[in-house]
Amino acid sequence: MITNSQQELVDEIENTHREIFHQLSRFSEQEINSVKNEESWTAGQVTEHIIKSNGGIINKLLHDNVTPITRPFDEQVDLIKKIFRSEDKMKTALVLEPGKPPHKLNDLLKSLLQQKEQQLQIINENDLKELSIELQFPPAPNGLTRYEWLIFMIEHTQRHCKQIESIYKDIS
Repeated sequence: MITNSQQELVDEIENTHREIFHQLSRFSEQEINSVKNEESWTAGQVTEHIIKSNGGIINKLLHDNVTPITRPFDEQVDLIKKIFRSEDKMKTALVLEPGKPPHKLNDLLKSLLQQKEQQLQIINENDLKELSIELQFPPAPNGLTRYEWLIFMIEHTQRHCKQIESIYKDIS
C-alpha cells in the first residue's frame, strides 16, 4: 500500500519529468547543442549533468547500505529546497560536468525516462525512511534518507529545468 508521502513523491516525479520533457521537446537537434554565451552550457549539457547527477544517486539508492534513523525522515527537506530554490550560482563537481556537444536529444530523453522509472522503483520497493550510508550531502552532515534523496533529485531537476527554459529563450 502506498502512503501519502510516497504518492506525493510519485506525483512530484511525474510532474518534474513532464516539465523537463516539455522544455526539451521545444528544441531541435541543432538547438539542443546551441548556446548564446560560449561560457554557458547548452541545453544538452544541462540535461547530461542532470542525468549524471541523478544516475549516481539512483544507483546508490537501488543498491546502497542503509541504516534506521532516529530523526524525522524528512528533516532535511527544507534545507534541500532552500539550496536548490536559491538564485545562487553553484559550482558543479568535476565528475558531474557534462561533455562537449553534440548531444542527441532522443538519447537524453530516453535516459531521463529510464531514470524516472528507476525513481518510481525506489519508491515502490524500498523503505524511504532509511538513511543512505554511502551517499554524502555536506550541508547535511548526518546524511539523507532515501526520501530526502528523491526530493534532492526533484529539486535539482526543477532548478535545471528553469535553466533549460532560459537557454531556449536566449537562442530562439
